[in-house]
Amino acid sequence: MTVLTSLIIALLFAAIFLFGGRLAYRPGQRGYRRFLSFAAGIAVAYVFVDMMPALGRMRDIAMQSQSDFYRMFPEYSVYLWAMVGFLAFYCLETMVAKPGREGPEIHEGGHGRAAPWQAWVYIGGFAVYAWMLTHIMVWKFHDTPALCLYGVAMGMHIFPVACHLRSHYQATYDRRGAFVLALAVLAGWATGRGLAIPTPILVNVVAVVAGGVIVNSSIAELPKAGEGRRWPFLAGALLYTALLLLLSHFEKGGDL
Repeated sequence: MTVLTSLIIALLFAAIFLFGGRLAYRPGQRGYRRFLSFAAGIAVAYVFVDMMPALGRMRDIAMQSQSDFYRMFPEYSVYLWAMVGFLAFYCLETMVAKPGREGPEIHEGGHGRAAPWQAWVYIGGFAVYAWMLTHIMVWKFHDTPALCLYGVAMGMHIFPVACHLRSHYQATYDRRGAFVLALAVLAGWATGRGLAIPTPILVNVVAVVAGGVIVNSSIAELPKAGEGRRWPFLAGALLYTALLLLLSHFEKGGDL
């Protein structure tokens, strides 16, 4: 059952990259910013209520491990890898903010021309990210409720990311980029099912993803100046936090 559930979620992620990015904002389109803010709240709630405590548990694994990955600064290693994920995607975004002057593709919004390699470095970075999101889903979650919680949160996270990618490199994204990202998602599911990656490496991958989710939520999801929708954002964060806490309470044998 969990194999089928994880495959359905992976196909959903792939579909979001293929079609979700095309649902960019158009003047007069109602509810778009509200939905993005609501999605941002869900993703942020999942990071702070589920992923951050998971990093704490992984820190305990690192403290007890004899692996070379944790030989130096074992008490900080997981958090350092989370910082690596944060900085890596921050650097990708600053590369987009300063496009090259040569190249056929023009950023929407009149931000100048971008060299072809910039588009593929940017999309390629997110293809690796998409692979990691799906691989750790298959590796980490072995029951249907946890898979569904992860699927909802990361699906809400991926949708604004896809819109953000297309807004920067529309021609490349529509031609081949969306297919590359969708294939990366399916490759993540396949490797999660069939490739045995050592646990110390996967712990670091989870940490990198946590850092990536935080920075990408800030870049692609959180409201920009004048575009914010405070109440949908708070509603998404509070509702998903309440859901996660309620399910955790019942998993521990609690009563209403």
